[in-house]
Amino acid sequence: MTEYFYVVDEKDRVIGKATREECHSSNRLIHRSVYVFLLDSEGRLFLQKRSSKKDLYPGYYTGSATGHVDYGETYEEAARRELKEELGIEEVQLKMLCKFRCFSEIEREISALYICRYDGPVRFDREEIEEGAFLSVEEVERAIRSGEKRFAKGFKLAFREFLRHHSA
Repeated sequence: MTEYFYVVDEKDRVIGKATREECHSSNRLIHRSVYVFLLDSEGRLFLQKRSSKKDLYPGYYTGSATGHVDYGETYEEAARRELKEELGIEEVQLKMLCKFRCFSEIEREISALYICRYDGPVRFDREEIEEGAFLSVEEVERAIRSGEKRFAKGFKLAFREFLRHHSA
């Protein structure tokens, strides 16, 4: 089944519709994505290591749940869908922290960053995620600085926005 995304301008106004392949092949079409940061009661962030089978950033670390906004979806609907598909989590309260531009050599996206508090079980989809763990903010900062883990560029941008907008 063909996936369609909104095509937007730099102010996130919808200007069209394109397939996933069109959005990723040209690096000209701006589309929408979401990052969900799952925080436990200790303030630790759940990170996932993307499956080595993924087409974008295989084997890289990223936020708790991430993905594109499908055509016809809102940012929040996409965030909830990704949480359910990737981590088996439903019925949580999401808070949107901000939107930010995520422009790289691979993609051009307007991304929405959501956070949610959660202490329940995490059952990640092994087709999507190789491993996952809760890390303190300091541990994430150290891992980014040291290069001990490979992080997707979008995650680094999302994490920077998280640090700017989130108050513990």
